[in-house]
Amino acid sequence: MERMPPPVMSPKAWRGALASVFVLLTACGTGPTVATGSPPRTVHVTTSPPRVPGSGSCSNLSSRHNDKHGIEVEGKTTDQEPLTVLFAGVDHRIPAGSALQTYVRVGGVRALRMSVIDAEGHVDRALGFRPGLPRFDWPGAGTPWEGSLRFPQPGCWRVYVQRGGLTGELWLHAG
Repeated sequence: MERMPPPVMSPKAWRGALASVFVLLTACGTGPTVATGSPPRTVHVTTSPPRVPGSGSCSNLSSRHNDKHGIEVEGKTTDQEPLTVLFAGVDHRIPAGSALQTYVRVGGVRALRMSVIDAEGHVDRALGFRPGLPRFDWPGAGTPWEGSLRFPQPGCWRVYVQRGGLTGELWLHAG
């Protein structure tokens, strides 16, 4: 009959080792402390994009006309490329406070970035524009894009467009 070898550490030794670890852990206190203070203040930084020379102002709005599909506004770009914005389904005035189905034709390359800027210079970035044509015939020069724009309140607005190195803008009154 074979005997089992004795355990390397006796149960008494294990108890002593665990007691030592427990004493060491409790001697370290409650752990590190983190200094707390008041939370940081929220900082709103609003930077308006630069204006496109000769594009207009609140007293010199961009040319617009009623199209059978909505209101079409002509803008100006830095490279003399076309810039036309069609607010589909609206008649005689561009409403404020609701999302408007918007089509844009603009030259340039790369993705389209758009912002709407109010008279005080507050910037709202327009997201979700993608290449696309309306379901109706809308001829013109430049790459067509579709999305929606919203003018939060009535007043004068600058619509700023950037596509690669090309920038453009138009001025309009909403509401």
